[in-house]
Amino acid sequence: MGFARMASGWLRLVVVSACAVLAVAAMPVAGMPLAAAIAAVAIAWSVAYLAWIRSARRPRLLAAVDLTLVTGLCLSQSFTVPTSQALHGNTWILVTVSIVAVGYQLTHPGAAGALAALLVAGADLVGVILDRPGTWGAALPNVLWLLVQSALSRSFYRLLLRRSRAADTAAASAATARLQWQVAEARRTAEREHLATLHDTACATLLMVSVPGSWIRPEVLRAQAARDLERLAPERRRMDDIDLTELLTEEIAAHALQIRARFDTGLGPVWRPAAGALRGSLGETLRNVIRHAGVTTAEVRARRDGHRIVVTVQDRGAGFDPADVPPHRQGLARSVIGRMHTVGGRATVESCPGEGTTVRLEWPRG
Repeated sequence: MGFARMASGWLRLVVVSACAVLAVAAMPVAGMPLAAAIAAVAIAWSVAYLAWIRSARRPRLLAAVDLTLVTGLCLSQSFTVPTSQALHGNTWILVTVSIVAVGYQLTHPGAAGALAALLVAGADLVGVILDRPGTWGAALPNVLWLLVQSALSRSFYRLLLRRSRAADTAAASAATARLQWQVAEARRTAEREHLATLHDTACATLLMVSVPGSWIRPEVLRAQAARDLERLAPERRRMDDIDLTELLTEEIAAHALQIRARFDTGLGPVWRPAAGALRGSLGETLRNVIRHAGVTTAEVRARRDGHRIVVTVQDRGAGFDPADVPPHRQGLARSVIGRMHTVGGRATVESCPGEGTTVRLEWPRG
């Protein structure tokens, strides 16, 4: 409704201003001063009308004042319509009345709009009778057509309003469905992250202890269990930035490998969820080196490639064929590839039996 009010107000201002100026120019010289005064009042009221509807205050008083002034304009045809314009359809008063009647169909309820159209149409016909009594019969079809225009405008507006409301309802339903999907996806992401963290911590520690022939000093096991509990402890999810170099250094120190690390000095702070995913993926990759590669050394490289962070883990161990990994082995799929995917990153694995393994972590996805 607000847009309709503003559109009708601007349309009235433009049409009335143009018609009033041209009407004054068409008047005889003797009648120009009075016609110009009336035209000036019509233009000034069109400006005031636009400002009033923009404020949306006291709409009933606005309608009463507006219809009173428009009625007065209709009755002033003896001073605003030159006698040479015998045809009622050529008068600027009829054009103004038509714009007013149509505008009321867009800004007022059905009964009020119909009453306003009847009032201004009747006032226009009375103005013709007062100015040119012999031509009112010829003016009657124009007045009736003005009412038809108003009815068509009302029908068009109701159709447009109904379609707009249907579109709004559809958009709201789509937004609700999208929000529900985002909430569900956030829950699934949190669940995947939790499962990946559980796999990297408690499950990895228990697996390390359960390997036949393994012997771990109690103080080492206690320290590892404490780190696992710290990572599994529930805490408020933070979305700020964090020093990626510090996180990766801490992760490397937690693994019993000889690791040659090379970090670019320009890594800088990184979005915390992405930094956590890079650290978690690095940790799982190093655990896989310990379990499966058959070597005690690895190389870790972290660098910034344009707007992306790239972390590469390379070993020269036994290697494997990624296509032959059994479905129940979820270390790479969930704790590396899946984890990077949840934060908008990517993980790729290149390996071949006997030629070692290279894992490349990227954030954001290139």
